[in-house]
Amino acid sequence: MKLQDSNNISSIEQSVPKRQIGLSLIELLIAMALGLLLTLGVTQIYLSGDDSYRQTQGLSYAQESTRFVASILKPDIRSAGSFGCLAEMGRPLDQVVDNRLNAGPVVPAAQAVQGWEFNNTGPGDNVTLAAALATPGAGNWSSGTAGAALPAALTGAVVANSDVVIVNALSAINVPMNAGNPQNGNSLNLTDGTGLPAGRVILATAEDCSEGELFQKSNNANASSITMAGGNTNPGNNGNNFNLTYGPQTRVYEFISTAFYIGQGTNGEPALFRRLMTPLQPPQELVSGVETLQILYGVDTGGTSAADTYVAADQVNNWQEVVSVRFSVMTRSQDEVLDEPNTRNFDMLGSQFAQANNSADGRVRVVSVATTAVRARM
Repeated sequence: MKLQDSNNISSIEQSVPKRQIGLSLIELLIAMALGLLLTLGVTQIYLSGDDSYRQTQGLSYAQESTRFVASILKPDIRSAGSFGCLAEMGRPLDQVVDNRLNAGPVVPAAQAVQGWEFNNTGPGDNVTLAAALATPGAGNWSSGTAGAALPAALTGAVVANSDVVIVNALSAINVPMNAGNPQNGNSLNLTDGTGLPAGRVILATAEDCSEGELFQKSNNANASSITMAGGNTNPGNNGNNFNLTYGPQTRVYEFISTAFYIGQGTNGEPALFRRLMTPLQPPQELVSGVETLQILYGVDTGGTSAADTYVAADQVNNWQEVVSVRFSVMTRSQDEVLDEPNTRNFDMLGSQFAQANNSADGRVRVVSVATTAVRARM
């Protein structure tokens, strides 16, 4: 009886299907496909986010560069022609300032600004930016002043398609005169050091600010005096004794003549440069990624102390009539972050700038415009 029951149980077990263990091939393929789609979606989101991040970073870099350029140019242009108490006398500076320098400033000391326009980049012109930076000869720039070629110190340093401006101004030396002994031979005695290195150019005024002398100093920054150099410096002075007598109320200033232009930076990128022209100092790279600088000058022809029109440097007939400066810069990102080459046209003060079709890159570009009044002319 037991044997028969055992045979029956074995027969029943053979007739019942076994339970399936694991995934079938079809289920596995479906799972793999869904996983692949999910991975592709996540990858696409990541790549899209990465592109957006890189483009945002590139745009932020270019925008920050434009703000930096404006923060540098605006104060210097605003202070152009600020010739201290001498300007308050209402007389032409070239009549009240005795220029003792062997070689005068590149731009006359009594002139606030002067610019040079790169040929064929003015309002109404179409300009193509080359892929490689070039520094052509001085003949490619023009100024409204007859015969005023681009200064020799800047020739070979300024890149093509960019304008140049030189600004003259005074910076007060806020160290009082030595009241007990203000002048000793060829030295002006102060109460402390000037902080100015040897060779800098100084304007000293008479106590009543009716006249002054422009000369080069010879002593160091720590000296508590300002000594007139002789002919042993560059440019040096025509003599080393003062023609005026100075007293406790004498005011002294540093005369600063500064050029701004676009040159090639140390990393090969175009950059905004500043260079002290009198006495000539090595150039300073200020902002990288500045592709071009365009400048127009507000000219007051009606004596209203307001600009009647804005013209390029080669159209300025009288630089003493310039009362404001309008400048535009194009800045670019450090890297190529766009999906396609940037073939846009950019309006810069009426000039149309674009890249050559065969050399366009994927950098983000930003154009900004700013206008600054020359306070001494208002």
